Amino acid sequence: MYKLIEELTLNTWPAEQSVLLEGWILRYAAGYTKRANSVSPLYGPEGQHTALDVKHKILLAEQYYEAAGLKPVFKITPFIQPANLDGILAEQGYSIVEPSSVRLLDLQELPPVPGQYSVQIREELTEEWLAAFAGISGLSAANRDTLHRMLSSACLKQGYALLLKRGIPAACGLGVIQHGHIGLYDVYTAPAFRRQGMAEEMLLSLLHWAKDQSVAQSFLQVVQTNRGASALYDKLGYKEIYKYWYRVKSGDHIRR
Repeated sequence: MYKLIEELTLNTWPAEQSVLLEGWILRYAAGYTKRANSVSPLYGPEGQHTALDVKHKILLAEQYYEAAGLKPVFKITPFIQPANLDGILAEQGYSIVEPSSVRLLDLQELPPVPGQYSVQIREELTEEWLAAFAGISGLSAANRDTLHRMLSSACLKQGYALLLKRGIPAACGLGVIQHGHIGLYDVYTAPAFRRQGMAEEMLLSLLHWAKDQSVAQSFLQVVQTNRGASALYDKLGYKEIYKYWYRVKSGDHIRR
């Protein structure tokens, strides 16, 4: 079941290009986020892998990303093929970065929206939402253009949530629906408005929007060191279902 969640994360956070390499999925999006610019080794050819075969595939993946002007990055989940890939990458000088938690929530257990603030949810990307997200997150102009291309070309149903306080963007988030699940992304609260329950209200509004459309579960990914976000997701009832991390060579600076 949980491998399905990993597939949904690939679909709901789109890359600009995906290349298959004997079951590995090489994703590219001009360097914006590791999720969209890394190898997802979810599948492999039938039969037994050998260390030489895997090392050759790693080399081919490295060549792909180097040609694109990026450092090679591998996403390591419990579903990697082959199962010993993490160790092989470690032997080749790849280090672990950003250990993260994948969490799941049953929307039947969803608490009500507090109703303290007003939250807008739009089903198409708008300049207002994009400008708010860029401003709150400090997104560069180049990454903003990449994000616009990524999101505007997606065909899955999207919900863009924006909470304004006195006309100022205070919190924002994105939900993407597929197969009865909604994945949450780009959840940010402006520093001046933190610890006021705004992110919680914005997320609950987005989750109730999804529930009204017969969505049964929500998933998200959070870096383990992000204690503030983790505490909020705990409060909402999200439960960890598995962990993952990235393997990168030194000098990588791709934004998550």
